[in-house]
Amino acid sequence: MLSCLRSRLARCLTSGLAAFVILLAVAPQLASAQSLPSLPGATGSDTAASGDSAAKSSEPSLDDLIKILENDDTRKKLVESLKAAAYQAPKDGKADQAADANPEKPGEIVRTLPGQVAEYTRMIIGVVAESVQEVPQYLELSADMLSGASSIDLPSILRAILPVALVALVVFAILFGSRYLERRIFARLAHGAEHASPIRKLAYLILSGLVEAFVVVLSWACGYLVATLYSGTRPGFSQALFLNAFLLIEMIKVGLSAFVAPNYPSLRLTPFSNRQASYWYFWLSRLVSILGYTFLFVAPIVQWASTQAAAEATQFIVAFGSLCLTIGLILKNRGVVRERLKRARKNGDTSFRAFVHALIGQIWWVLAIAAAIAVFVVWLQSPRDGLQFVAVAAGKSIAAMALGGLLFSTLSRMIAHGVTVPQELKYRLPLLERRLNGFVPKILTVFSVVVVIVVFTYILDAWDISNFAGWFSSNTGQTIIAGFLGALLIVVIAVGIYLGVSSWIEYRLNPNYGRVPTARERTLLSLFRNAFTITLVVVISMLVLSQIGIDIAPLLAGAGVVGLAIGFGAQKLVQDIITGAFIQIQNAMNEGDVVELNGVSGVVEQLTVRSVGLRSVDGTWYLIPFSSVDQVANFSKDFAYYVADIGVAYRENVEDVKAMMIDAFEELKGTNVGENLISGFDMWGVNELGDSAVVVRGRVMTKPGTQWGVGRAYREIVKRIADERGIEIPFPHMTIWFGEDRDGKAPPIRMRNDPAARQKVVESEAVQRPSEDRDMTRHGTSEADGRPIPPDQVDIDSAGGGRG
Repeated sequence: MLSCLRSRLARCLTSGLAAFVILLAVAPQLASAQSLPSLPGATGSDTAASGDSAAKSSEPSLDDLIKILENDDTRKKLVESLKAAAYQAPKDGKADQAADANPEKPGEIVRTLPGQVAEYTRMIIGVVAESVQEVPQYLELSADMLSGASSIDLPSILRAILPVALVALVVFAILFGSRYLERRIFARLAHGAEHASPIRKLAYLILSGLVEAFVVVLSWACGYLVATLYSGTRPGFSQALFLNAFLLIEMIKVGLSAFVAPNYPSLRLTPFSNRQASYWYFWLSRLVSILGYTFLFVAPIVQWASTQAAAEATQFIVAFGSLCLTIGLILKNRGVVRERLKRARKNGDTSFRAFVHALIGQIWWVLAIAAAIAVFVVWLQSPRDGLQFVAVAAGKSIAAMALGGLLFSTLSRMIAHGVTVPQELKYRLPLLERRLNGFVPKILTVFSVVVVIVVFTYILDAWDISNFAGWFSSNTGQTIIAGFLGALLIVVIAVGIYLGVSSWIEYRLNPNYGRVPTARERTLLSLFRNAFTITLVVVISMLVLSQIGIDIAPLLAGAGVVGLAIGFGAQKLVQDIITGAFIQIQNAMNEGDVVELNGVSGVVEQLTVRSVGLRSVDGTWYLIPFSSVDQVANFSKDFAYYVADIGVAYRENVEDVKAMMIDAFEELKGTNVGENLISGFDMWGVNELGDSAVVVRGRVMTKPGTQWGVGRAYREIVKRIADERGIEIPFPHMTIWFGEDRDGKAPPIRMRNDPAARQKVVESEAVQRPSEDRDMTRHGTSEADGRPIPPDQVDIDSAGGGRG
């Protein structure tokens, strides 16, 4: 009886929800074959052996099956026969003869996509036509059920219900009084959940549901106690019916209240406004109360006090009224729901999700009315079993939607709010929060889709529209589900590994915590992060493909061939990588070093496995591949030297020049660049007798990358001391000769030599001289943020043998 009822329900839902049937009818229904068809064309020995084995046993012989499978012709015909049996429609009359004449043609047509669409269309039209033909039967059933209304005995019913009045009064008084008192508890829970996380808000919601359920159980227990005291021994039949109906109905309403949270928006996890939540809770709770108390309390009382026909008439009247009320609510809210579903589309959202919502908004009311009518018709066909089946299926559907809705809302809120890390952890790992918000919402979105799919399939199974539970228990279903879960687990683990490694590298590169990383550590950690990310993506992609059933062996072989081809075709790329690897192994340069590559000097800003990025002194950024690097000149390796070549006139005393250079160095140590000096001043003496100058050389060791700033500061001091002491620093000039007279004498050149005027000029320069407490950035040692300033060619020449 129940299987017949389920088939009728499937037909009703198919006729009312044709769009859903088209999607759901794809579920394969495999017909079980009772026996294998005969295989024409088999050899005589095979036929004889089959006949002997059939005579000996009713079971097919394993040897015969092996012989059939070993022969190519018989095996091919066996496969064709099985295909024809699987796709062959029921035969009758002439169609039977046509199918026998050409058994393979219908199966071949049905296997094609147009053939499948035609088959499903024919099935849907047949079901709709059958349902239309049954409309008079439904009207007759309705008339039969209404005919029992004349046998309703109201006085007997009132006498049966009268003992329930006191119990009902006590129960509802305690229920409403307790709910008035529980508002304070709910207000505190709502206040605590106002700014709580989604998980904590869900905990508050569950706690509020437990409080409300406790109130219902308390009211039921008090009613049971009153009924026991009233009866003397135990509650009467009518009182027990009422108490059981009250407990079940109010518990359903507690679950509904937890789903929409009509009075406390802070506890609500579903996307309803206050007005919508209150509106739908009011009408749905009223429908639950009307149907529940009618079928669980009023109808049994009517049957006990009157007749079975009177109880069925009562049930029909209430069920039909509830159907009309449901259709009225659907039609009344048709436009409101439609506009809400189309809101995203009207706001400019062009995604597929917005399109689906807008499409559902146009036809939702038709589908809802059809579903309500289908449920009513199923109950009408079988009031007893139909009520049980519909109640169980509806309960499962509501529970699945409630639980799925809570999970989906919780995940949606977590996706919207993102992940927040503690402030202390954010100081240590500044990029962790951004990385978490880049991965966690996507993973939660996948879980949200999984929740929707599970809820949808569970509802279809609850109404016997599909058999996904059987598919899940099959080998194919378990393989697919296991592959999907395995792939998802691999992705989650990979994300965790990536976040852990990236956070550790970020922590090591953070100079504010732990040991300050060296330039080499910064370079190697940055390269390791890039290489690790690429390797992790490749490995995880291969593992995911393997989990979903794709054979990765050809991919690996193809990748090897492609890699070999790329290696031959991209020799420069290979050379870049190999040269860059050896440069890093030898620690030739790191990020932040000042280097010269291919005639370009600058600060290393970017260092990868195949190229280096330099920033010159004028701000130009150069990208130099390692394959073009012949030599690396690193000016920031361990230490540096500033070579001071001071040129003076030939008439100057060399000892005075040496003393001037040493005095300038002593003064240099007291300036703000003195901290960059490592050694004392090495005086080397006369280095060159030039065309117009005598070059005296000295040298001082400095910190790496500061030699140019030290040189600028030192030359400033040398220039000032030379002016003060009258030491001439030569420059390119011309000597004019006036010739000789007849006596061989040259006319004198009148030059003024006023020591007082010269002293006045020196004093004026001393007054205009700035203070000695100079900012070292004036000498080009480093930027304001500490980054080294790269040299130009003049700096390199001055520090390495050029004129000082």
